[in-house]
Amino acid sequence: MTAKVYLAGDMLPKASQLLRAQEREQIKAIGLDFYNPMDNKDINDKSKVSNEGLAERIVKADTDAIIESNIVVIEPQPFALGTMVELGQIKGMKDLAKMILDLVDSGKHKDDALKALFAILDIVEKVNNQVVFPHYEDVRRFEGAGKDEEGDRRSLGINQYVYGVCLDLTNGKGFYEWDEVLEELEKIKKDPSLLG
Repeated sequence: MTAKVYLAGDMLPKASQLLRAQEREQIKAIGLDFYNPMDNKDINDKSKVSNEGLAERIVKADTDAIIESNIVVIEPQPFALGTMVELGQIKGMKDLAKMILDLVDSGKHKDDALKALFAILDIVEKVNNQVVFPHYEDVRRFEGAGKDEEGDRRSLGINQYVYGVCLDLTNGKGFYEWDEVLEELEKIKKDPSLLG
């Protein structure tokens, strides 16, 4: 199995563009195939792209890339609205994939269900087995930061719904540090069977 990474995160401010570019280069150095929405000139080069139907083309290109990827590296910062939608979309697709796989496994209405589901089973299994590595690059998260903070004087508060989705997508891990993401990607490059 060939590993393909979907790289998601804010890409509008210059600093975010630089971070996504750095992440892209580090993933490329590992030797993994990837899709970085920021690099898709067909939808992002505003000097050459018509605004007519642009939103629909962006959604199609990025959604197709999410489905085709078996690894998602995502930084769901609260100001990154598109990334938050991607995170919810990934969670929804994985929940639906699990429901369909559970239906097939349960044997209820087996003949009808199997006939209807064989056509989409490959996509469902790919999405269900997709590995997600959420990371959160904020200096206030690091060890020792804010340990004496409480109440309204806290310097960082991560939205608990977003964190809950990240916990669900990572089987309880939550956020990865960037070095951990790179280590996991290296392991997958060496042994693609880790993808399931």
